[in-house]
Amino acid sequence: MEISPEVEKTTTADPVLFRDLLSKPGGIGFADYQLYPRSYKKRFTRIEVLTPYDNVKTGEERWFITDEHGENRSYLVRMIPDGRGGTTFTVQHERNGATKSAQ
Repeated sequence: MEISPEVEKTTTADPVLFRDLLSKPGGIGFADYQLYPRSYKKRFTRIEVLTPYDNVKTGEERWFITDEHGENRSYLVRMIPDGRGGTTFTVQHERNGATKSAQ
């Protein structure tokens, strides 16, 4: 997956959480591969911060991907503090105004 430094700067996730969101099981990369396994070239085009994440309250962001066919899709990302300095997250694929769990 490709992401430009300009798009990466718009997330409120710290660098470790950002990498987890991209590559860990249950993350956006994992979810998109599960839902679109035939898509071989994916690019993050935008991150929309809905509620900034500050490691105290849950943050929400919408991440947008465009594939090699020009198909656009979005994922709702929730970053949830665990109360011990760590963070868990959920990723939901959004389709036609509804969300679908991708875990």
